[in-house]
Amino acid sequence: MPRGLQSFLIRQVNESTRSLTPMELISTLGTHHGVTRRDAKRYLGVCVNENHLVYRQVLGRTVVVPSLNRYHALAPGVVLAPAHLPPMEDTTHCIIMKEGISFGNGTHPTTKLCAELMVVVKNRGRRWDHSLDLGTGTGVLSLLAVKLGARHVDATEIDPIALNDARKNAVLNGCSSRISLYHASDFASDKKYQVVTANLRSPTLISLHGAIAAWVDFQGDLILSGIREGEEERLISIYAPSFDLKYEKRDKGWVGLHFKRKE
Repeated sequence: MPRGLQSFLIRQVNESTRSLTPMELISTLGTHHGVTRRDAKRYLGVCVNENHLVYRQVLGRTVVVPSLNRYHALAPGVVLAPAHLPPMEDTTHCIIMKEGISFGNGTHPTTKLCAELMVVVKNRGRRWDHSLDLGTGTGVLSLLAVKLGARHVDATEIDPIALNDARKNAVLNGCSSRISLYHASDFASDKKYQVVTANLRSPTLISLHGAIAAWVDFQGDLILSGIREGEEERLISIYAPSFDLKYEKRDKGWVGLHFKRKE
């Protein structure tokens, strides 16, 4: 199988914000690379056999998702690992992930952008007592916050399946006592947090900007992702009254932003 076609298929799955069916991937491969349906199906099978991708049954249909039966780099010094593999000795932080059906297994560029910005901020000496993670998915960024030193993390999510996976992942990582998980509609807090992460789409980040600003502590850090290239300028202008933009990072058409609360 040509290596470029394999990379294309893996990238399509990793960067999608929804679960793709085998037929969608086969059709996309034919459209973009002129591959016959038979060859495209065979190439997809190779990706599955080599443990890059895996088939899953979700609500009665077959979808293709990234395989978590291997290590995945999340950020410098941070790796995601399935429970049956030993922690990698040459990494600073290893996050154990359950293979689930919900979105948010840590392989999407938006998750990586948040994680990389979290590592950058932490390496600058920030102390995190309390952290808030909005749209936690399966809990990747909440777990990373604990690994980076947060004493406690509040995390919200609207998808009950993802919340269930997040609870299991917290147990797998020995972090269940340090992470409080809430359905987003039930979450209300008057706390101030040293760091707030929100991997959400731009319309949601815009509609929640007032609440998010109120949750960030004096000189606290705000890390946003889920932003498509071209959307970032509006986000920056909306958050500008309360925050200074410190760092902007891009990956595969997505943007991550690090803000510091104004004095």
